[in-house]
Amino acid sequence: MSSDSMNKDNSFFTSAKNFVRHAVERRTRPERFILSDKTPNEVIYSEGIMKLRYYPHTDTTTFQLDDEQVTPTQQKHRIPVVLVPPLGVYGWIYDLMAERSWVRFLNARGFEVYLVDWGDPSKEDSDLSLETYVNQWHKNAIEEVHKHSGVDKVSLVGYCMGGLLTLLYAGAHEHDNIENIVTIASPIDFHKNHIQGKVLAALDKATKKIPLSKLEFNPASFHVPGDVLAVLFKMTNPLAGVFSYFDLVRNLSDRDYIKAHLTTKEWFTNMADYPGATVQQLGLKFSLRNQLASGVIPLTDHVADFSRIKANFLGFAGDTDNIVSIPAAEKIMELLPTDDKTFEVVPGGHAGVFAGGKAKKHTWSMTADWLAERSA
Repeated sequence: MSSDSMNKDNSFFTSAKNFVRHAVERRTRPERFILSDKTPNEVIYSEGIMKLRYYPHTDTTTFQLDDEQVTPTQQKHRIPVVLVPPLGVYGWIYDLMAERSWVRFLNARGFEVYLVDWGDPSKEDSDLSLETYVNQWHKNAIEEVHKHSGVDKVSLVGYCMGGLLTLLYAGAHEHDNIENIVTIASPIDFHKNHIQGKVLAALDKATKKIPLSKLEFNPASFHVPGDVLAVLFKMTNPLAGVFSYFDLVRNLSDRDYIKAHLTTKEWFTNMADYPGATVQQLGLKFSLRNQLASGVIPLTDHVADFSRIKANFLGFAGDTDNIVSIPAAEKIMELLPTDDKTFEVVPGGHAGVFAGGKAKKHTWSMTADWLAERSA
């Protein structure tokens, strides 16, 4: 037998052995494949289930990020970046894996990076409302960033609902302390949001004469468990799960592929509960009555008025996002008075535009370049 034939046989048996070993290990010890939330960080403030994390610079030499080599810059930007995740997921989506980590990327580009971690609500936290997140936790977290960094300005980067929370905070509480805002796949005009937007607009018209107070119930009735939220999210693209599973089986002998696959899958299967009070507000005020599209949103003892936001703005929408349409996200451009505002449509669906294979070349790099010009 030739050496080439022997090498092919050895390669086949090695792949077969790895296939079986990984199949068993994936079922018995899945945690070995989960790579999220590995970048060192410090919790510098906490309140209730909310935590504020600071990510010190740890990369000093060139490292791999997706298919590219990234060399940390020696230049440091003065204004820190605060990452704001959506509700219903965990903050580690900004630190998904070593080679697909927003925090490592922004650190390497010279930014001081903080992250608001909204925590893991339980059924007992059903009374957590937008007022709690916007008027209390978001506000207090930014004040702590000012203290910790010694800088009186911040840049805020919010994904999906994180972008909405950021805009609401800025509209209700800004006192010239927010220099820049970046939102990614954040819906503003819910009635322009694909087919569901048309349904919501029709329901709004049919119920216009009914006061919202008549439609409100006990917040606990609206509490959405994380496993239910995961099912609802997957229903937006049911075939993706099927194709993803076949891809996993086909690459089961490749350990690195399994790690990337299962870590990403963890994002969509291990979701946090959505507090009932917030769900009720989103359903009635934002979805049904479309209040965000007006730019003026009452929040108990505060009013979030987008016309008061003075920060520079950069917004993103995904060209294949079947959850947040481009018109739904682009509505914010009509509501912000700032002259320095930009809206970009980039490749990707709702998750891909944020952390997909093309995100680094588009959303990430564009965000870092844009912020760098405005963070002196």
